[in-house]
Amino acid sequence: MTLYNRYIITVTLLLLLTTVILIAIGQNSLDIYFIVYVIEALVITELYVYFNSKARRGLSYVSIILFGGFTIALCLQIIRILT
Repeated sequence: MTLYNRYIITVTLLLLLTTVILIAIGQNSLDIYFIVYVIEALVITELYVYFNSKARRGLSYVSIILFGGFTIALCLQIIRILT
């Protein structure tokens, strides 16, 4: 199995496991799901930093987009708490 396939399988299994856990604890907020998924995807991506430079650049762009989404979701949660 190639490194890329292991990366995809790892991310998929982790997100599936997280979904099952969040459903089991009764979480209904879409923001929480998104934030947890983004954090997990960023962590797994950082663990796979030994990709070649072209793949690393592509994953860097994905990480930036995910982090931007995470920041927006976090800001919306903070605004919701403060109001």
